[in-house]
Amino acid sequence: MRPRQTELEVVMRGDLLNQSLFGNEAGEDEDLDVLNSYFLDKDEFKDFYSPDQRLAFVRSRKGVGKSALLKQTLYRRQKDRAADLHIYVKASDLVALQEINASSPDTLVYGWQQRICSQINLELGARLRVAFSDASMTLVESAELAGFRDRNIVGSLFDRFKAKGGGVEFEKKKFVQADARALLKRISDKKDIAVWVFVDDVDATFLNTAQERTKISTFFSACRNLANAVRGLRLRAAVRTDVWTILAQHDEALDKCEQYMLDLRWSTNETGAILEKKILSYFKRQYPNNSAYTKFRQRQDSSKIRQLVFREPFNWSGRPLEAFRPIHILCAGRPRWAAQLCKLAGKSAYEKHANKIGMGHIQAQLRAYGKSRLDDLYKEHRHQCPRMQDIIECFSGGPARYRTEELLKLITDEVVRKRGVPEIDGIRVAGGSLNMAHFLFRIGFICARDDLSESGLGFIRHEDRPNLLSTTANLDDGMDWEIHPSYREVLRIKRRPQV
Repeated sequence: MRPRQTELEVVMRGDLLNQSLFGNEAGEDEDLDVLNSYFLDKDEFKDFYSPDQRLAFVRSRKGVGKSALLKQTLYRRQKDRAADLHIYVKASDLVALQEINASSPDTLVYGWQQRICSQINLELGARLRVAFSDASMTLVESAELAGFRDRNIVGSLFDRFKAKGGGVEFEKKKFVQADARALLKRISDKKDIAVWVFVDDVDATFLNTAQERTKISTFFSACRNLANAVRGLRLRAAVRTDVWTILAQHDEALDKCEQYMLDLRWSTNETGAILEKKILSYFKRQYPNNSAYTKFRQRQDSSKIRQLVFREPFNWSGRPLEAFRPIHILCAGRPRWAAQLCKLAGKSAYEKHANKIGMGHIQAQLRAYGKSRLDDLYKEHRHQCPRMQDIIECFSGGPARYRTEELLKLITDEVVRKRGVPEIDGIRVAGGSLNMAHFLFRIGFICARDDLSESGLGFIRHEDRPNLLSTTANLDDGMDWEIHPSYREVLRIKRRPQV
């Protein structure tokens, strides 16, 4: 007979099914106050937050937290200066504002500038309760940008609106909200007002074609031109690492944007801190009157916070470890993947009448989790290699670890000789087995294995050693290659050597 559960244990077991326990998987959809409660700050974010930085971009792989960083910056700016204009928009919404007949990159750059200024005008109109009935009133012709130079963006746009017959009548008390009156006064008095524009999903539907490359790359040039031309405008945007790599190969103008780029990544310990903050935030929200949860302090009680949800230690490769260490490996350092894995494991624990998540519950979900990871891998990188599924599937049923010569031979035998050399990033390289191996390393399907690592969890990612598998002078630095653990179960990879 199973022992009788206490009231707290029953509550805990039910919590394992709560979708908010590990946060919203889409950072842009999370409530801003909730996101702030568990968002992990890093020193390198300071410039991204700062109003002194007119222009900043964040670059990472999918699921790492680009959208969350944009939303966290929006939250901070709203708290610091609520009277400023703060605009969060998807790139697709900007595109919908105006159809641009692109005859040249310059036309596209000006088109993006018009769209951004149009979005600012729409927000300004909403705040002042002014209707822009004439669509042309919301646009800024390219010739006018020079006239904006060194002037405040809102004042310049508003002056243009009045000059073209906007019909704003100051004495009719049209502006019924106090903040709208204050905003109008600041504009009329030519006082500085800041506009923050956050643009997400710039590359959401990116395909590696000449037209798509030009459309996306000119967005970044347009942001740089606007940020340099006018005062009071702060622009933040996000881009996937793989997309940026392709764009930079074809557009030299992006070299000038590189200095504004923040590369976002999380260490193993940071993955642990994110999980702890999410768990603590959840229990404080769910049980605000329970001192058992509200008394926790994030750093001092990190292990106790984890152990509200996880049954530690986790047995991983024969080692007893904190739960976040295997989770970090399985999620490849991506908080979204970590949340998905933990939610699957929580469901498994609940169904098996457990009150906490153990390593066995993680392992029970690896096939379902791996299927999601493969689907994501194809969605994320198929634009770089349309035949990548052929390359991935040739590893099915094989070993987890390969020496470099074994890796290249498998690709040559199963892909090149049977199906020919596929295109990668629009290029077909003769004898391209090495090029394909480097591509698999770059997208995270394989990792280098450092057996000399002190922690025994020595996976080397492309971000750590980007030159491996790219030059015959040092292909592997003496290391073997392993298929990432998140893909092994779904591809029926042989379990030995165990990782």
